Amino acid sequence: MTEKQPIIACPSCKKSTLYSKDNPDRPFCSKRCKDADFIDWSNEQRTIAGNSVYDDLLSGDLDQLAE
Repeated sequence: MTEKQPIIACPSCKKSTLYSKDNPDRPFCSKRCKDADFIDWSNEQRTIAGNSVYDDLLSGDLDQLAE
């Protein structure tokens, strides 16, 4: 019995792509789309909605909170 693999929209370009273990870039359709998404996140052009408890803290500040 073979598993039916779903066809999804690439999160970057919205092109239909097979969600398969054989695709090392899944859920993206290509390395180009995967890299473009990473660049958008690192440039803070993509974010997760909501408020972070630690928005204004640096990692060194966390040690002071633990005391």
